[in-house]
Amino acid sequence: MQSGTRTPLRCPLCDGELTSTRIKQIGDVTANLRWEIHAGECPEHGWFQAEVISKPPREVFPVHRLGGATRRVQVEGRDVFAFPTVWNSMDARTIVDPLDPELWKIDWERLRLRSPVAGSTT
Repeated sequence: MQSGTRTPLRCPLCDGELTSTRIKQIGDVTANLRWEIHAGECPEHGWFQAEVISKPPREVFPVHRLGGATRRVQVEGRDVFAFPTVWNSMDARTIVDPLDPELWKIDWERLRLRSPVAGSTT
């Protein structure tokens, strides 16, 4: 596991940079596709993680701890257990950089919620 490494993963709730970032190599899935878990902790909102399988993650999960179970987060009074990314709405056959930060942004329209980050367009 790589500790303190750079990852495009940010806090879905405040868009803040995460601390204690980790990238865990899970291994190859099929056809030698790289499988990783990117995780980090927001000092205000806790741990988040995402699975990367040679493409950007489709969702970011709030978790109790690194590698832990998904936890509930309340946004506008609604329970949220996963935050869909911009990549989730795109054609999976599109060739992209799996570490493109734009594709890791949360797709708030898909959640039918307003972004809690002031001035955010995603």
